[in-house]
Amino acid sequence: MQTSSESTDAKSDSLDEPSAYLIEKNVALPKDIFGSYLSYWIYEVTRHKAAVILLVLIVTSILLLVFFYNTEFCVAFEILLFSFCFAGTCMVVIAFSEPIGDREFKVKLLMEIITRKPAVKGKEWRTITYNMNRYIFDHGLWDTPYYFYRDEDCHRYFLSLIKGKTFRKPEKLSSNVMDGQRNEGNKTFTLHCKPNLQKCLSKAAEIEQQSQDEYWRQEYPSVDEFF
Repeated sequence: MQTSSESTDAKSDSLDEPSAYLIEKNVALPKDIFGSYLSYWIYEVTRHKAAVILLVLIVTSILLLVFFYNTEFCVAFEILLFSFCFAGTCMVVIAFSEPIGDREFKVKLLMEIITRKPAVKGKEWRTITYNMNRYIFDHGLWDTPYYFYRDEDCHRYFLSLIKGKTFRKPEKLSSNVMDGQRNEGNKTFTLHCKPNLQKCLSKAAEIEQQSQDEYWRQEYPSVDEFF
């Protein structure tokens, strides 16, 4: 039997845990935090180490041109600095344009989609985007918790993982086949410490297809035969 103090603690714990509705309602994405995409971009650049080094090199080059533009040493040093600036610019462009390819990040995103089953343009994508931004930052994959500017960017990244790929739906096995596999599995098995990426992709793609079909059915209910 619970004492009054234990019941009070349990009640306070339940009050401290926000409901799923409140989490989705209070999720703030970079699009909501920053006044414009330009301010967001400036914030991201100034938090990126390679971009900061590049900025220092550019400022140094400008100052040298202003104060020592007529010396041979300045010309040679400027050539060297501009070479570093070019290399740094390439690094920054690649860092900001190349999508994250970490396998665990992809699995995390797919598991979020499988769990939440987001609709097309649904509010679930805001929660997924927020969670993925936090994951990227917490695991050192990005310098800020604002990788995806808006939920559409996260959805677009997911679509890039499944676009143009063909997935097979898992076949339903009979009880006899399942028993046979179970008995065979008692002899040997392969340890998987993490979810299977291909299976996650297949399941998430199936959920996305269902969401797409439902979205277009609602948009054009009179052409249901195309779905």
